Amino acid sequence: MTGRLALRHHGPDDTLTMRDLLVPIYSATHAPLIGVDPWNAPEKWWQRLTDTYSKTRDFDLVTGWDGDEVAGYAFGSPNDSARLWPSIHPVFPHLNAAGPVYIFREFAVRPDVQRRGYGMLIHDELLSGRPEQVAHLLLRKDNLPARAAYVSWGWKAAGEVKPFPDSQTFDAMALDLTSRR
Repeated sequence: MTGRLALRHHGPDDTLTMRDLLVPIYSATHAPLIGVDPWNAPEKWWQRLTDTYSKTRDFDLVTGWDGDEVAGYAFGSPNDSARLWPSIHPVFPHLNAAGPVYIFREFAVRPDVQRRGYGMLIHDELLSGRPEQVAHLLLRKDNLPARAAYVSWGWKAAGEVKPFPDSQTFDAMALDLTSRR
């Protein structure tokens, strides 16, 4: 429990049972995009979570509970591919450009409880104690409030990425996890 927010970790199996708790948060935070681009459809997001993300090595979902309601979530997992280092290393040249990168895959806080510090608590809990040197995330180019939050938490611009053939191109950001230890 952190203040009024209880933070919980969930592995892949537990995550698969949380559809009715997570999809409404995703839908609320992506409402302006739903129906505009099929990539943002809640069912497509849930399918990516269940069929791809939750099956990755060391997948972790953190939920923040405000009483008996989920206020927000974040999830991610490490990636062993070296393909991200060419865009990360120029941002953090002091890091050894090798080894896994923690992929901060998704993050959302219900609109009705935003601006209470919950986002930072969930974010920090997911990244706490990670053994990787660096974390990486993708951000919609038009998501200025999220960008401002990430920058305030230490994230730095690290190029652009189009992760799937049917997705848009996202801005990439990286965070030095060694400075958080």
